[in-house]
Amino acid sequence: MNEKELKIDSRNVEIGMYVSRIDRPWLESPFLLQGFLINDASDKELLIKHSQYCYVDIQRSKSFTRQYRQKADLATSKKGFKINSSASTGTTFKRKRVFSDTNRMQNELKDIRTSQKKMTLVIKDMLLSLKANKKFNLEETRIAIKPMVDSMIRNPDALLWLSRLRQLDDYNYSHSIGCSMWSMAMGRQLGLPRKDIESLGIGGLIFDIGKTKIPEKILTKTEVLSENEITTIQDHVKYSLDIISVDKKVNQKIIDMVQGHHERVDGSGYPIGLQGKQIPLFAKIAAIVDCYDAITSNRSYSKALSSQEAVRKLYEWRGKDFQAELVEEFIQAIGMFPSGTLVELSSGEVAVVITESRTRRLRPKIMLLLNADKSMREDYIICNMVIETKDADGKPLDIKRALPAGSYDIRPDDYFL
Repeated sequence: MNEKELKIDSRNVEIGMYVSRIDRPWLESPFLLQGFLINDASDKELLIKHSQYCYVDIQRSKSFTRQYRQKADLATSKKGFKINSSASTGTTFKRKRVFSDTNRMQNELKDIRTSQKKMTLVIKDMLLSLKANKKFNLEETRIAIKPMVDSMIRNPDALLWLSRLRQLDDYNYSHSIGCSMWSMAMGRQLGLPRKDIESLGIGGLIFDIGKTKIPEKILTKTEVLSENEITTIQDHVKYSLDIISVDKKVNQKIIDMVQGHHERVDGSGYPIGLQGKQIPLFAKIAAIVDCYDAITSNRSYSKALSSQEAVRKLYEWRGKDFQAELVEEFIQAIGMFPSGTLVELSSGEVAVVITESRTRRLRPKIMLLLNADKSMREDYIICNMVIETKDADGKPLDIKRALPAGSYDIRPDDYFL
């Protein structure tokens, strides 16, 4: 247990407390995503039904009675906390803050579209320049990413929405954009300082730039790779480090991401085979976002998984490939159904997630796009699933499953705003 949590009998949980963990794997519970605020008696009843005890996050809780206030004050007075795992892969850091949304998603999306398009053009130009053996210049990227950082801090939903849209485009540059956004979302979740969130964003953009030196026929090969071809692809880490070495402003945390995004906590990664605590925090974050973005994108040799399937895969790989607690933090950061995700409802209708509920992760705000027979709707109704709990027939309304990007030839951007 980290020092910012209190272990409490589920029967004693109070309204206003933020439950961060329960006494069983989250995939074996009806909550699916851990981390929710106890808003009313029904939340408490469901918690009691499915757990004997739980952990309450002190910083995210809205209230404590006198019974728990002294314990909470004692815990918060301790310095920092440690992310532990059974495989001794712990990373220690101090959570600086818990960010709150300060702008509505719709407003944020309007404001950030132009900046996001500019950053996309900048990264395209960078990759094309590197393929042409031109000198590496990160300055334009540093300038372009600053408004992205500000947007992520204000409200992550807008950029997560845009990160889903770019999966329908060319993988060579969209992967860099996606990794940058997921990395910044992770930094926000961990409460890191703004400069660190910016470093995560830059690192996500550039940790794969060495692939510009790998023959395209190997990168896009659909058949099984030979040992030599595998070695060639793994060399992209060395090439990336060589490329960024000319820029003396690249800080160590970004270098860690470039060097360590293929290391694995059990020591099975490359290029060095680091394990556990030997892997820097930013490299562990890079490894998670690199994997998540790859498996949720269409590639030459595999189809995209839905966000829901990808989350389950990450959970399976926790403790072996990725630090378990960081996987859970990442899932908390992006949710099971990030903004822009297409979902099929229990009613058979298809919708796109507009914004997540920060406290009820499985009940986001959605826009209905297709009828139950998968025909296009004449109108696009906004539905807040926290409030709307029944379908037109009076049956419980839930999300049945997430759909891969591009399902039913739907581009969410055609319907929003």
